[in-house]
Amino acid sequence: TGPATGEEVSLRGAAAGGLQCKVSGSADYYAEDYDDAISTIRSIVHLHSDIFPAPSNWTDKTQETCSFTDDVNQVVADVADTNTLTKFKEYFGRGVQCSFGKLGGLKAGFLAGQGDIDGNGALKASNFVQICQQTGIPLVFIQGNITTSYTRELASLMRSVAIATVPKITLVIGNTVGHAYLAMNGGGLQPDLSYQWPGATVTCSDEHNPTQTSGNILTAWECSSEMVCDDVILPSETREVLRLSLLTASAFKDGDLRRGTNAVLRF
Repeated sequence: TGPATGEEVSLRGAAAGGLQCKVSGSADYYAEDYDDAISTIRSIVHLHSDIFPAPSNWTDKTQETCSFTDDVNQVVADVADTNTLTKFKEYFGRGVQCSFGKLGGLKAGFLAGQGDIDGNGALKASNFVQICQQTGIPLVFIQGNITTSYTRELASLMRSVAIATVPKITLVIGNTVGHAYLAMNGGGLQPDLSYQWPGATVTCSDEHNPTQTSGNILTAWECSSEMVCDDVILPSETREVLRLSLLTASAFKDGDLRRGTNAVLRF
């Protein structure tokens, strides 16, 4: 029995993986069985430290394809190297799916936004960004059809993204609105490189009331002409563009160039 809430919870129920992974979010990974747990651990250790070799089923894709779809999870699967994705807090805050993986053999942290980003989703994404920052893993943000309310957790996500110094790349494939666009590494948070698919749109926030949208909708072409994004790209070239962007941004960040001390990198 919970003395504060009065809920009836058994010891087995309180320790269950489903509760920890889906309700409280206190666990980061959920494994179906022992073999799944070992495979997940090996993937995590390899991505963060390279102590263990990559799992045998990991391969670099040779076919540069990406589906023309508004399903951001499918886009992440198409962009990432085969079988390299390891989802972080998969069942908690499902408005944002966070995954560690590789793109063209390069480590990357993928954040895919779809639907309403609630407080749990924003908190998960904030934790994920901080882990990538601490371990030096570049971030790739993919925005689908996303909305959000301005919450304390969203402010935490914005702060985490703003202060992250690892390479940060953004791709908008759907209709993104106001603070959701900004929190997912939108133009105001200075992404290293930002792209949009031809059908993408950005709905701006009201300058007098930031909690509301202004109704002003920018198409991908308008965003490109206003330098809100760097380029409009096709789904078929997305994987290669993101791979080259990771290489370029990582080379700048690994060298003597630092944010705010040199000219803005643009294609």
